[in-house]
Amino acid sequence: MLTSKVLALDAETGSIIWEQAAKGPVQSSPAVAGDTLFLGFMDHRMLALEQNTGTVRWQFETGGAITGSANVTNGIVYFGSWDNFIYALDAATGELIWKTRTVGEIRSAVAVHEGALFASDNEGNLYILNARTGQKRMRFRTGKPNAASPAVGNGLAYFPSGGKVYGIDAGVREIPGELQFKKIWAQFWLWQVPGIPKPSGQRGARWRFSPKDTKAGIISSPAVTAEAWYAGDTQGLFYARDAIDGTELWSFQADVTILGSPVVLGNRVYFGDMGGEFYSLDRNTGQVIWQVSLGAPIAVSPVFAQGRFFVRTTDGRLHAIE
Repeated sequence: MLTSKVLALDAETGSIIWEQAAKGPVQSSPAVAGDTLFLGFMDHRMLALEQNTGTVRWQFETGGAITGSANVTNGIVYFGSWDNFIYALDAATGELIWKTRTVGEIRSAVAVHEGALFASDNEGNLYILNARTGQKRMRFRTGKPNAASPAVGNGLAYFPSGGKVYGIDAGVREIPGELQFKKIWAQFWLWQVPGIPKPSGQRGARWRFSPKDTKAGIISSPAVTAEAWYAGDTQGLFYARDAIDGTELWSFQADVTILGSPVVLGNRVYFGDMGGEFYSLDRNTGQVIWQVSLGAPIAVSPVFAQGRFFVRTTDGRLHAIE
């Protein structure tokens, strides 16, 4: 949400409960844990707000904009900043627990799963850290721009980068000196030194998926279940792929570009497109259950709460769909 205010609305009526002025635009979505709301600002601050009143409980300042939503797990607030750091703060006090430097800016939300933290930067790197200490376990390199968050499940990190989606072993660990060794190995192979085989790929890589249309790209985070992962591309094609090997299960052609991540609930998958259409598909077959036209482009992911979807369109309206 790109605005200079934080608003709390009544889910039934849409009326304003409270509002909190911001010093600059807010591009991230809030994370809620207990009675506290955690929100990053483009003016470099992470705030903890009392959920019912909007009162500031604490604030922490970084060296860059915060555009990715916070992740709150086991009493710790995890997030990244444009200052090339990933942060872990005590959720109750805002005290810094650790911070870890990255090569590029962290512009999207981080994921935490089974004691590991997963984050991607704008230079195409996926980081796997120890969530307790911030120590790096792995850095996977694509060299392609990325602005989407990794999704984690089924022992894999699903990593969008450069318009493609990579399936990376979530438990992989980097071996010290391995990258330098492979660079030398690759050089000897390029020189066609006798007996030198072609170098293997990066450690942890399971598969890589590219959209069917070479002009298309996947720039949002996939939704992941035990059976499949789901994502749409910039040419409006929506995919269901096998969760383990990435092979195609089905695809569906929407009207236009799909920018937001989908949401899976029960046997259905929900998403919107830039033509203003909001879809409900059977997640096993791709068949349309229903679709609704909202009259303006949908560029972000829907949110499901209290039995209804809340969908924001680019004309500034918030729609509630039951």
